[in-house]
Amino acid sequence: MDFTFNLLGMNIWVVLVIVLSSLLKGLTGFGFALVSLPVLMAWYPPREIIPVLMICNLIASLFIVLQKKQHPLVTRPYQSLIVSGGLFTVLGVMALKTVSEQTLVHITGLAFIVLTLFSWRKLPKVKLPPIAFSLAGALIGFITGAISVSGPPLALFLNLSRVDNRGFREIFAWFSIVTAVVAIAGYIQTGLLTMQSLKMALVFVPILLLGTIVGKRLNTLFSVNAFRKINMAITLLASFLLLVS
Repeated sequence: MDFTFNLLGMNIWVVLVIVLSSLLKGLTGFGFALVSLPVLMAWYPPREIIPVLMICNLIASLFIVLQKKQHPLVTRPYQSLIVSGGLFTVLGVMALKTVSEQTLVHITGLAFIVLTLFSWRKLPKVKLPPIAFSLAGALIGFITGAISVSGPPLALFLNLSRVDNRGFREIFAWFSIVTAVVAIAGYIQTGLLTMQSLKMALVFVPILLLGTIVGKRLNTLFSVNAFRKINMAITLLASFLLLVS
């Protein structure tokens, strides 16, 4: 049976997963791969679906940053976070190629649960040193290259640094763009990006962009505290799904 017909006609659940995940992407700036990966692994192996999600995440993030801004939202410390993330994404891609993908997903899911439970505590008001941004970027970049999911650790770090809603989405989007470009180049080099991956991405992207637009409009309806609670709830649920997938 033709691949596109299989996806759109036979399996409506895949489409619904993409719709929900894209709404979360537009609302919070992250959550697309985090929510969709563990569910989509019921139909696709990780090495097949991870490059697809990375392409989708890149396009959605470009859509976010191309929107008009009243003032710059990514300051110098966060620029070092993003650059460091891009550099260490290469190591994550190498890990995906050489290590069992199921092992990577399960270990990461467990680590994300621990991080999220920690973040439920009242976060201390601390001034993070410049090196913290580079170290956080390195760790998150590695995870992004390995399983295309950067949400939980980056969300926790941005919550610690007290970023507002718009800054949160903007930093997430730029981090996703840089790490996705590096990761996709790595997937091409290692043979992980196939023609079937590109076909899947072409089907997913229109749904993703529509959901992102709607999610962005919902973003303005939430206070900063409510926004952070939504982030943590999404992260905890999706991390559990990663662990049991």
